[in-house]
Amino acid sequence: MMNKEPIKHHYIPQFILRNFCFDGGNRLYYFNKKTSEICERKTNEIFMVRNLYRDNINNPDEPAKIEKDMARFESEVSRIIAEKFLRENEISISLEDNEKLKLFFALMGFRSKITSNTFGAGASEESKGIYFLYQKNGDLSDFWKRNLGKLVNCRSLKEVCEHNEIDDPIKIFMCRDILGIFGLYFIVAERRGTFDFVISDSYPTIIYGEMENGLELILYSIIPISPDRVILLVANGATAAPERVRVLNDEVLRMPKINMNRKIITIHVRKIYEREVEYLNSALIKEAHEGVAFRDKSRVMLPIAPNIK
Repeated sequence: MMNKEPIKHHYIPQFILRNFCFDGGNRLYYFNKKTSEICERKTNEIFMVRNLYRDNINNPDEPAKIEKDMARFESEVSRIIAEKFLRENEISISLEDNEKLKLFFALMGFRSKITSNTFGAGASEESKGIYFLYQKNGDLSDFWKRNLGKLVNCRSLKEVCEHNEIDDPIKIFMCRDILGIFGLYFIVAERRGTFDFVISDSYPTIIYGEMENGLELILYSIIPISPDRVILLVANGATAAPERVRVLNDEVLRMPKINMNRKIITIHVRKIYEREVEYLNSALIKEAHEGVAFRDKSRVMLPIAPNIK
């Protein structure tokens, strides 16, 4: 019997969603922002679109190739997150894995349902003017899938930049999301106190801050990986913003140590408490397009009193 092609294409991997399940299996709670309802859901029912990455143009003989290549990349990253970021308090990763993770999380933003829409029905006239230079037939959905199919087989920004078949605007996006303006680095924050972390369909969720001169900059991105831990992708110079803007203190946002001789980065897990957890969750909920998921209803604060089903 032939294997069926995958139809449910998740823009947030199930290996991450399973960390938020309450039964040790595949069920979690989901808050729908539009209806203000909390429902039980299986991980394969949320943060997905049917045939989102199906590509009959560039891969006519294997239309599900992007989804399959994505699954392979997810498998590589899941081992790093499970063995390092979820278990250890002193996380040592190679520079190679650091680059791989940065590309993976940049890809999470590019592969999302919302991004797919900006290259489809939601494409602006300004975007069309730029991308039509690279997509002569005007099919921006094909432009998105064509580049996504190449990106998912890269493992570093260097590979992306050297790839002859990835279009220049997409290379610029990846440079922005991986390098920032002055550089980006990973921090792992672990919650203490009453509240668990939620996970949003805006993944990663970007936190902006306004400097004293009025300039608005990206301070960090929030990447939940379990109810207990989030990864923060922090911009160099974020600590220069006033603490009332960034909320997280200098100690939490301090850059990890890099041993250049051994090519190892050591990340010490930082503890954050109720005020900070509540702030991060509020940002995740605010920026969610459709909803958020979580493990325990009693350990999250939602913006309004929801209906529970």
